Amino acid sequence: MTATDHHPPGAPPDVEPDAAPSASSSWLRAAVVVGLVVVLTAKFGLLALLILAGLLVSITLHELGHYIAAKRSGMLVTEFFLGFGPRIWSTRRGETEYGLKAIPAGAYVRIVGMHNLEEVPSDEEARTYRQATFPRRLATILAGVTMNAIIALVLIYVMLAGVGVAGGRILPDAPKLHSVVDEVFGGSPAAAAGLQKGDRIIRLDGVAVRDFDTLRRTTQTRMGHTVPLIYSRDGHLHTTTITPGSYTVTDDGSKGCGIGVSAVDPEQPTERVNPVAAVPRSFVELGRVTGMTVQGLGRLFSPKGLTDYGHQVIDASEGGDHATPKCVPVAPTKATGTPAAPNRLLSVVGLFQIGTSAKSAELLLVLFAGLNITLVVVNLIPLLPFDGGHAAIAIYERIQERRRRLKGRYFVDVAKLLPLTYVVVAVLFLLFVSSIYLDIASPITQ
Repeated sequence: MTATDHHPPGAPPDVEPDAAPSASSSWLRAAVVVGLVVVLTAKFGLLALLILAGLLVSITLHELGHYIAAKRSGMLVTEFFLGFGPRIWSTRRGETEYGLKAIPAGAYVRIVGMHNLEEVPSDEEARTYRQATFPRRLATILAGVTMNAIIALVLIYVMLAGVGVAGGRILPDAPKLHSVVDEVFGGSPAAAAGLQKGDRIIRLDGVAVRDFDTLRRTTQTRMGHTVPLIYSRDGHLHTTTITPGSYTVTDDGSKGCGIGVSAVDPEQPTERVNPVAAVPRSFVELGRVTGMTVQGLGRLFSPKGLTDYGHQVIDASEGGDHATPKCVPVAPTKATGTPAAPNRLLSVVGLFQIGTSAKSAELLLVLFAGLNITLVVVNLIPLLPFDGGHAAIAIYERIQERRRRLKGRYFVDVAKLLPLTYVVVAVLFLLFVSSIYLDIASPITQ
């Protein structure tokens, strides 16, 4: 998860730009970055470089949107850097310094005078963000998410008209899976109970299993308990007992939760949409996936979602012992090769895990379209330090100017918003750290 910030509220307003690094320190920092890229490539393959490039392009184009809009509005832009942390290289062109920093985790653009706390020389005040007209301020602050929306739209169009997608839709609705076993994972409760490929599960603890969704829900409520299981094989009914819970797959050592079977997944044909018809369809799909993203974030930040997220972190810290009702069963399918994603955020680590295990260009395109849509949704949250917070301030200031019939500018006192901003930053930091920890301790792809 990445949030952009052009000049953090409360930061010392008179901080000078970083001193230019010496040639030796620049070479050392560059060597460290190259070394990390080599290690990343050695561990995940060349596909990791493609994923890193896609991530950086998405974030950099977001900042480029702010930069272009600010420049066209006549605002003073003093810095545009790729990366964070120690400086590797920089050059000045006119009034703006461009450069690279050591940590390739994004980009940033510094627009002078983003709020009333920043002290600016009197001869530069007229060109600050805060003195620009309302339309220019709003256009500048929303230009970043506009770039991400355009990226997502282009990727969706490529999928629809070029690559083709299952069922002709991005993220198609999951088909109803029958309760026929397609695979039994070695080391799982199902393997211990003697289940085999082709068996049809009839009843679990007295509950009729009509489809795989029913099996998943029933299993979730019986973690750690030994219950009767009725299944059909070659036209004959068989009865056994099974204990749903955590297990380790013998083939690859990955962790699983539930009974350890996958279902026969009816393959949906890949369809390409006519290039002309794909244009309006792309907008429809962008809206649909955006709505799904908003709903997903809403579920995560609901009381139940946060409780479940906390349980996942606690379970992971206890070594992955999920043999309790907190354990969320997973059901890998032939279509994706990955389990149903639990209610949690995807960190940069998770992005690499899923991306490097992708078996098709379609999955990579879906991944990056989803990333850009998430950047749009998250950055539109109407709180600082998100772009939505700056937009909300601009709109509020405009309303106050109209209501009070002011001829000059009305400024929100950002100092009053700092306590809430610090809370938001703290929550972001906790989510950032915990999501990385979860993706390392309990990968979604396992």
